[in-house]
Amino acid sequence: MPVPGRMLGGRYRLNGVIGTGGSGTVYLADDLSLGRQVAVKVLHSSLVGDEAFVERFRTEARLVASMADPHVVAIYDWGVDGQAFLVTEYLGGGSLRSILSSGRTLAPSQMLMVALEACRALDHAHRQGIVHRDVKPANLLFGQDARLRIADFGLADALTGAASQKIFGGGGVIGTARYSSPEQAQGHPLDGRSDIYALALCMVEGVTGHLPFVSDTIADTLAARIGKDVPIPDTLGPLVPVVASAGTADVENRPTARELGRLLLDVAGRMSRPEPLPLVGPGEVGADPMPGEAEHGAQSVFADSSQKTVAHSPIRSQTPAAASSSAQNLLRPRRRRWRGVLLAVGLVVGVVVGGSLLLSAGRTTTRAIPSLVNTSGDSARSLLIELGWLVEERYDRRDGSVEGQVLSMEPAAGTRLEAGEAVALVVSLGPARLPVPVDLIGMSLEEAIRRLDNAGLTLGTVTSDKNEDILVGLVISVATVDATLPQGTAVDLVVSGGPLPRVVPEGLVGQMPADVVAELIALRLAPTMGEEYDEWVASGRVSRVEPGGGTRIEVGDDVRVVVSLGAEPREVPSIEGLSLLAAEGRLAASGFRSVVVEGLGDVEDIDRMAFIVTSQTPTAGRREMPSTTLTLVVRPG
Repeated sequence: MPVPGRMLGGRYRLNGVIGTGGSGTVYLADDLSLGRQVAVKVLHSSLVGDEAFVERFRTEARLVASMADPHVVAIYDWGVDGQAFLVTEYLGGGSLRSILSSGRTLAPSQMLMVALEACRALDHAHRQGIVHRDVKPANLLFGQDARLRIADFGLADALTGAASQKIFGGGGVIGTARYSSPEQAQGHPLDGRSDIYALALCMVEGVTGHLPFVSDTIADTLAARIGKDVPIPDTLGPLVPVVASAGTADVENRPTARELGRLLLDVAGRMSRPEPLPLVGPGEVGADPMPGEAEHGAQSVFADSSQKTVAHSPIRSQTPAAASSSAQNLLRPRRRRWRGVLLAVGLVVGVVVGGSLLLSAGRTTTRAIPSLVNTSGDSARSLLIELGWLVEERYDRRDGSVEGQVLSMEPAAGTRLEAGEAVALVVSLGPARLPVPVDLIGMSLEEAIRRLDNAGLTLGTVTSDKNEDILVGLVISVATVDATLPQGTAVDLVVSGGPLPRVVPEGLVGQMPADVVAELIALRLAPTMGEEYDEWVASGRVSRVEPGGGTRIEVGDDVRVVVSLGAEPREVPSIEGLSLLAAEGRLAASGFRSVVVEGLGDVEDIDRMAFIVTSQTPTAGRREMPSTTLTLVVRPG
């Protein structure tokens, strides 16, 4: 099995496993070329080495990809990259299998809607000559919109080629044993009615949580349905006769997908409005295989004798002849027992059907209008048209309703009408629309809430955004472009978080104070002034800014601008009697930087310790500026 993170076909990066099945593993993947999520089904690696399978797989993938039906999983791409893979749309609503695996079941009315959508997909496929061959809950997928799509069209057919014989032993039709039709179990040629039998099994399991005809082995599971109709429990309610017709063992008496859809529509008027489906997400949608189902599902263990196909069951060590003999012995007593029962049932059914035909002769067929109040107007209109009635739509506003919701019907639900008669639907335009206050900008949040409440609206989400012109906490904008909104609608507001922070400019030291103040005011900062002595900055120039340049501060914060007063006068130290070296050090420490020495003569290389200061000008104790020149008179010591 490929490791999540592996790339397939140079563009599909596999993520986590979202489903397992007999033919392979399904991954959630990223399509790096188109930037979207897809589902990638990776088939078993042993299939890749068979060129016949790859060619068959390619043909089936292209054929199914051409099926433009909203209830068929869309195929985007296919390829072989170490393993054969199929790229389809990703459906986040899970499958009927994931619903059942969570411990939930469907109400009969919910199952009717699922089966009706399945009939539409199967009818579309069957009219193009495509038989699914593996209809089961794991292949009945839902999008987040709860709309059904059927997956794996054509895959079971592709697996019946030579490559599948390498894995499953050959000699039969590949499918999942639990959902195989009697003719599929016997290896007979299949048409679309085999899919209808499998759908009947899915409908029983979907409502009851239990699947008929399941035994400990594949052979017993398949044998149990030979010559037997699907048992339909009373919990299916009005669906009982419809599912019974779909689950009949006699393929000739089984309806087509289109006929089954019409039967479902006929009983829809007697059923309650379905609740939303209890979608649980994709999860691990594969069902645990039965013993002997290997990785994919069961082959046929009963072969048509005219096809000379050897019966096969992987779990039993029998010779082909012994297996065939066992199957025939198993069927012989059941066929004899059921022959008399079926004859009696046939007589009863003939009497009932014959009587019904006599009673209905010359009488116009009518149907009961289903209850569609509170459903979607679009769905109600489509259903009524499909039932053969004309639809007239009227519109009204009603508080507490949702736009597009059916408010009422005329005639009322349950009324029986002939085809071509009219049904009026009153569809909601939503609750009354109220004007949105236009002067909320610049108000405090508290005042804006009060104004919305007075207008019949409510406060939605409040977000904050920086704004140069509106003070902190006041409303900047209203998140709607509509002048009116339905009563009670939540209105989102954006309030000011104040202007963006400011950065104190660099390079203000040494500039004229007026220029610095003007620059700070332009940034909406508040300069405050100060003075200090600074012998390194000329008097009248800015000597320091606090906080310093490059600091981020909020609008309106204070910035202190300090102006230089120049150097501060200081006292001339007494240096008479000191050596020249010591005198120069004391003057430097006092801040006097200009010194003239007299009395050194023409000596080029002097020892400054060897000369003594005899006098100084200015004299000690006077206060002078640091730039004042001091004159020292020295003599040799």
